[in-house]
Amino acid sequence: MAVKLTQNTQISKKMTEKNNKIRKDSEALRDFLNKFEKHDKTYWISQLSEGCMVPRYTVLNWAKGLTRIQALYKQKIEEIIGQDIFDKISEPA
Repeated sequence: MAVKLTQNTQISKKMTEKNNKIRKDSEALRDFLNKFEKHDKTYWISQLSEGCMVPRYTVLNWAKGLTRIQALYKQKIEEIIGQDIFDKISEPA
């Protein structure tokens, strides 16, 4: 019984770390987009959507924290906007 609780605790810690990373990434993207007025924000969402070759709703889901931004897309996002906005910490499994 104690072994099972220890395993559950470890799994819980890993999930918390992963969720925190997803939240930080989405906050970084959201903070970038929120610097702009509506028209400019729409422009950047379109640019990110086209550059990453994903639908607009995917970019919006990233910004809302509903889906994880994969490392490849993070690199492309930073390339498109011309600045580093994401923490350079290793990707969660």
